[in-house]
Amino acid sequence: MIPADGFIVWSVLAPALMLLGFAGITLLLAVFQSDRGFIATVALTGVVSASVFALNLLMQAQGGLAEAGFGLRYLADVPATAFTLVVLLGTALAILVAQGTLGRMGLDHPEYYPLVLLSATGAIVMVSAGDLITLLLGLEIMSLAVYALAAWRTEARQSQEAGLKYFLLGAFASALFIYGIALTYGAGGHFDYAMLMAAFTQPGFEAHVTALLGAVLIIAGLGFKAALVPFHQWAPDVYTGAPTPVTAFMAVVVKAAAFGALLRIASTVFASLEVGALGALLPGVLSVLIGATLIVGNFGALLQTGVKRMLAYSAVAHAGYLGLAVLAADQAGMAAAAFYLAAYTLMSIGAFAVLSALMDDDDSGDGIERFAGLARTRPWLAAGMAVSLLSLAGIPPLAGFVGKVLVIQAAIAAGHAALAVLAIVTSVVAVVYYARVVVAMYLREPSGAARTAERRTARPLGIALGIAVVGTIVLGLVPGLWYGLVDHGQNLLVFVSLR
Repeated sequence: MIPADGFIVWSVLAPALMLLGFAGITLLLAVFQSDRGFIATVALTGVVSASVFALNLLMQAQGGLAEAGFGLRYLADVPATAFTLVVLLGTALAILVAQGTLGRMGLDHPEYYPLVLLSATGAIVMVSAGDLITLLLGLEIMSLAVYALAAWRTEARQSQEAGLKYFLLGAFASALFIYGIALTYGAGGHFDYAMLMAAFTQPGFEAHVTALLGAVLIIAGLGFKAALVPFHQWAPDVYTGAPTPVTAFMAVVVKAAAFGALLRIASTVFASLEVGALGALLPGVLSVLIGATLIVGNFGALLQTGVKRMLAYSAVAHAGYLGLAVLAADQAGMAAAAFYLAAYTLMSIGAFAVLSALMDDDDSGDGIERFAGLARTRPWLAAGMAVSLLSLAGIPPLAGFVGKVLVIQAAIAAGHAALAVLAIVTSVVAVVYYARVVVAMYLREPSGAARTAERRTARPLGIALGIAVVGTIVLGLVPGLWYGLVDHGQNLLVFVSLR
């Protein structure tokens, strides 16, 4: 159902409103309730409730009943609802990891879960946005909460530096993004994607330079959140300095939001710009950024000795693989990205869950020596880490392999065979640095550092790891369970509205 301009459909906001409501409830409970486990359970209830609404919207969209509200400014088509479900999956698993870790670290403060839910609310608004102002609103809601979470360990200088660096660089990226919105509006005369597409494809359109400059600045703003090179400098330091449960949340939810928004704009506004005389410049700029991201992310991870910092550079590398889907957003890229993000969420949370279980109470001790002989001392944690890392490396038959195949196929179909080859080559490099941890767990003797980490794994942490590992295996063996739901990326409401 496509509403007339200005028509309000509140049902499309149901997942975001549910999270927003539960953020308020958890904040009130934090004032009067000392049981942090109960508050985390309430937060999880909010995420599950929002997921029910999002799944219902996805089923409606598949049946050709996709909805939109506020004059196509907030969308609930297949891509929007698919990315919403990915955000909710990452949020739920991140809450479980935090519930099993923060208390031991002395960081279980009452504001944590409300901030997580608020950040997830902003992420859902981003992936559902149908115009640039709605996107900006979601970006700032998400970002402000994450800035606070990054500096959650207030007594640690490293965490304070992480929060400050993320805030300052994020503010600069937001300024670029807003300036890009202003230029795009100046060129097209509208904020919503549908009207911008119509304006940019008119025969008499002449403001190509202004529109392209605006598009480049929008890419820079979203590229910061997605950790695309050269906007990735914050990622290694912030991922390392933030508490590990926060890093797990940032790695999956922020990335899903950034790429969900970028894919939407690339398939609509950017695609309409490519018909102009200077249109070939835009995919060229994106290709350079994605190629640099693949190289810097993978070779940067290869040089690390700390597993947490290695996973930070790994997140940069996976931004490069997801970038291949952005280049093919008007073809098979949308569904490929939705599958890849779901797989990345599961395998990344799995790795961070094991890391959280092994690190010291002050969130230190992430060296590879900490994993030496883990298969003998804690075999289930070792197995979970091995599955997660091998999937991140793209080893079949795990979900990461299927995800990489899908985005590489999409890139080749879109005419970017050179980048697809680069992605394959850098995937070989990735196997090396992921395998170092697996080798340490299974082929080395337990070290003193490894023995000090022999503590009982909290039940919520174990549940998160179990869901992540099982999901990674199932998605790899039966990819159609998720891909079949999201393989309707062409049914974008902004396209339909222009017919």
